[in-house]
Amino acid sequence: MMTLSTSLDIIPTMGSTVIEHCRATRAHVEKDIAAFNEDMTALAEPSRRLRSRRISLSCISWLPPEILTTIFTYIVEEDTFKSHTGTPRPCDVPISVMITHVCRHWRQVALECPTLWAFLNCVSVNWLDIMFERSRKAALVVIYRSPGSLRKCFEQILSQLPRIKFLQLCSSPWEVDRILDCLSSQPAPSLQTFKFSIVRKSYTRVIGPISDAIFQGRAPLLRSVKLIECTFSWTSCIFSGLRTLDVRRIGSASYPTLSQLLSALRRMPGLEQLTLGLSSRISEDTELFDQVPLTRLKSIALDTCTLQNAVSLFSCLAFPVDVKIALNLAPIGSCLSDLFSAMHKDPDGPGPIIRSMRVSLSYHTFGIQFGTSTTFKSEYFWDPHDDDILLSIQFKCSSSTRKPPVVFDMCQMVPHRQIQSLFVTSSLCLRDNFWRVGSADLPELESIQLSGTCNIRSLIAVLQSGGIQSSDMAYPSLHALGLENIDFGCGEAEELQDIIIMRAGRGVGVRELRLVKCRNLMDDRVQLFKEVVTVVDWDGHEEGLVGGDGSGGGCLCHICRDESSSGEDYAQALLHSDYDYDPDSDAYSED
Repeated sequence: MMTLSTSLDIIPTMGSTVIEHCRATRAHVEKDIAAFNEDMTALAEPSRRLRSRRISLSCISWLPPEILTTIFTYIVEEDTFKSHTGTPRPCDVPISVMITHVCRHWRQVALECPTLWAFLNCVSVNWLDIMFERSRKAALVVIYRSPGSLRKCFEQILSQLPRIKFLQLCSSPWEVDRILDCLSSQPAPSLQTFKFSIVRKSYTRVIGPISDAIFQGRAPLLRSVKLIECTFSWTSCIFSGLRTLDVRRIGSASYPTLSQLLSALRRMPGLEQLTLGLSSRISEDTELFDQVPLTRLKSIALDTCTLQNAVSLFSCLAFPVDVKIALNLAPIGSCLSDLFSAMHKDPDGPGPIIRSMRVSLSYHTFGIQFGTSTTFKSEYFWDPHDDDILLSIQFKCSSSTRKPPVVFDMCQMVPHRQIQSLFVTSSLCLRDNFWRVGSADLPELESIQLSGTCNIRSLIAVLQSGGIQSSDMAYPSLHALGLENIDFGCGEAEELQDIIIMRAGRGVGVRELRLVKCRNLMDDRVQLFKEVVTVVDWDGHEEGLVGGDGSGGGCLCHICRDESSSGEDYAQALLHSDYDYDPDSDAYSED
């Protein structure tokens, strides 16, 4: 029998045997791994050749280098001009570099195209030398939309100023002086577009102005300038020969007198697009000014502008009758007629026909647009990218101007109007007077499109008004009605159907009805509409207006609320509403 002492004597012998076995096994494994790696290495080259052959057989590999170059350039341009992040890519790699990592053929094509490397969209400082080298002598497009991405590399970028044709920079206040020094250190013979903005935030220290020595006074090809939050002189060399000028949030040190502004515009006879932010009143000199002819002007936008400034400026400009005008005004006063007289100096002369009108009404802001088409291609915006919209006016409301029918007063001042389509978006409860004024002022109206959180009670009331003759009916030419995001009150759908039948009997029927996201409107009621309207376009949206969990909380439509509101409940409803309506003045005022 083995004793404990005997077992202890055997352990060292067993341990050495195990260790030797492990060493031998490890040697065999390492030998097998080495052999496996040799086999993999031998297969790598044939595998690479097979992959390369497979890629060469793909359709895209049949494209000639010229087509690939066009595609690559389009991708880089899209990334450069349509990216709005203002920060480098998460991987910190320019898209032109990413293209070279797809395959050998793409890499060769990309490296032989200098233009592909000339787009610097927030490119990190780590890649700038490579981009400069591979772009060779191609003109550069430089865009840095945030101070953070520009901070470490602006000196390196602006060392290439003579090569830059498009320059867009966004700077923090404490780096402006150094950037301006760099911009003044060399001429910019290739520069065509210059955009410079400053992110001030809470920074209050005075920032150095853009001097007349910028670009050493030599930027002969410069045609587009955009300055935001900058300090500058209106006599600067950059304000000459421009086709596009955009200057907003002008500091007090740079705010122009009327004569200074007009003098600068005189040096831009080829100006096509003008955008100005004139929030403070322009000082009008005592002298009289000849009108500045801007015969090539296509659009003018005045942002955060006082009405008086708009009148003063338009009075001194002469431009084509089809210029697109967009105004974002402070609260307007009583001189609306002066504004329209200044904009349309010859209302009886030839001009484009206005066929549509769009109105946007909220408690704080009114907006109105006039277009030459009977439709609007874009969502509402005070300065839309829609060539059919010739006039846009948005203004803040005061207690004296919070009257929705004022938009029809403005319509009467627009020359060459033949309004056939009216689009209304409103969060206000529009009263009967709004629709009655519209009927009187728009006799040729064929289509009404209503959307928003308002109800249609007043519109229904006006549509059923008038005499027996069709000419006596409200909106005698109306044949299309669109309702979107409307809450139908109980019984209003039935009432609208009766009105459609009545108007059809008098020769002024509604032939098209569009219903989108309307609440308290169910399929059975829509089917009845289809019996009396030729074309009913319904999105199938069914949503009731019931309180609680939908099983008995009561109807929440405006009709049922009005019927159940009395005494204290009605007072509470007014207390929590955004506005109260005065039926005598048709104005909306705060409680």
